[in-house]
Amino acid sequence: MNLRLSSLLNRRENKVVEDIVSYFGVVQETTNAFFELVKEVNGGDQARAKDFFQLVMKGEDAADAMHRTLSMAVAEGAFFGGIREDILSLLETMDSVADSAKGAARFLESDEDLDAFALALLASDDMKSFLSSLRAAVASLGDLILALRLGKKELLSRVSKVEEHEKAADSSKAKLVKALFRSSPSKPDPVTVIQMRDFLFVADNIADYAEDASDVVLVLVAKGYE
Repeated sequence: MNLRLSSLLNRRENKVVEDIVSYFGVVQETTNAFFELVKEVNGGDQARAKDFFQLVMKGEDAADAMHRTLSMAVAEGAFFGGIREDILSLLETMDSVADSAKGAARFLESDEDLDAFALALLASDDMKSFLSSLRAAVASLGDLILALRLGKKELLSRVSKVEEHEKAADSSKAKLVKALFRSSPSKPDPVTVIQMRDFLFVADNIADYAEDASDVVLVLVAKGYE
């Protein structure tokens, strides 16, 4: 019989599950602000870019606060049985998604426009595919988190989506890194190349941690929480 996770948990545990869903909402808002930041940086609107940068910072701070509160509730409460450590791991990897958005945003924080090479990279089709895959990975993780309220079948049907988008992000990232170091008549500033390379790797962590979180959900299912 395919029971809901909520039917197997007590009232306090169900409250934590609901709080996890709310917590992920803040994580997702933080990543969405990051994607809008990239868009505004690429468009040259410094004022709006600063606004979205602040939203990323505030969102990550809010996510950190919720992470601490939820972790304390799980660690101190006499519930969740043999999956307490897995719940804590899920919270930690979700927090890392927001941390990665903040880290990547810092590479774009500037009072001046990026140079032509960086802007061209941000506007490229590969960058659009990369950011789209990152966003899709986070959205798919959100669908998976919501399925904690549902049954094992629904959880398993959603978990592979996160990995698919993470692999797509990796593929686009590889193309972008190759483009960074491709010989070019314009000979980009080495500092810009390093900045954009680091931006790509930190941003890619958004999808990597989303996949890690989906792996934790698989562990929860494997331990019998349907």
